[in-house]
Amino acid sequence: MIMHNVHRYTATVRFTHTDPAGFVFFPRFFEMFQAAVEDWFNNGLGVDYAQLILDKGIGWPTAHTDCDFKKPCKLGEKIEFSLSIEKLGTSSITVRFIGRVGGEERLTAKSVLVAITLTDGRPVPIEQYLRDKFSQYLV
Repeated sequence: MIMHNVHRYTATVRFTHTDPAGFVFFPRFFEMFQAAVEDWFNNGLGVDYAQLILDKGIGWPTAHTDCDFKKPCKLGEKIEFSLSIEKLGTSSITVRFIGRVGGEERLTAKSVLVAITLTDGRPVPIEQYLRDKFSQYLV
């Protein structure tokens, strides 16, 4: 059995995340996914996300996302996102998110993130030190 790491990120559902009924307005989940990715880089991988962008000129925009909502999330709940890598490509990674509240699965998503150079926005190969770190989270 091959073991892999899973990064966990917890987001508290705030008033700013919700619609008038008190449920998370679906686009806000995409902000939470980004927060989970940045937390994973900084705390899970030990790579300064801001430094990659500001100093190295490498961005990680989302090229594609699929998301399935199983049950609404409400104001005040804490959503635990687990993050792993489903696919590691030459210049992209497919990240899998599972969002749970109190252990109950509420949503699943997959996002393709692409390494690009900020000078021209073109994809660049993932550097080996990052590939090595990413591979620890590969499912």
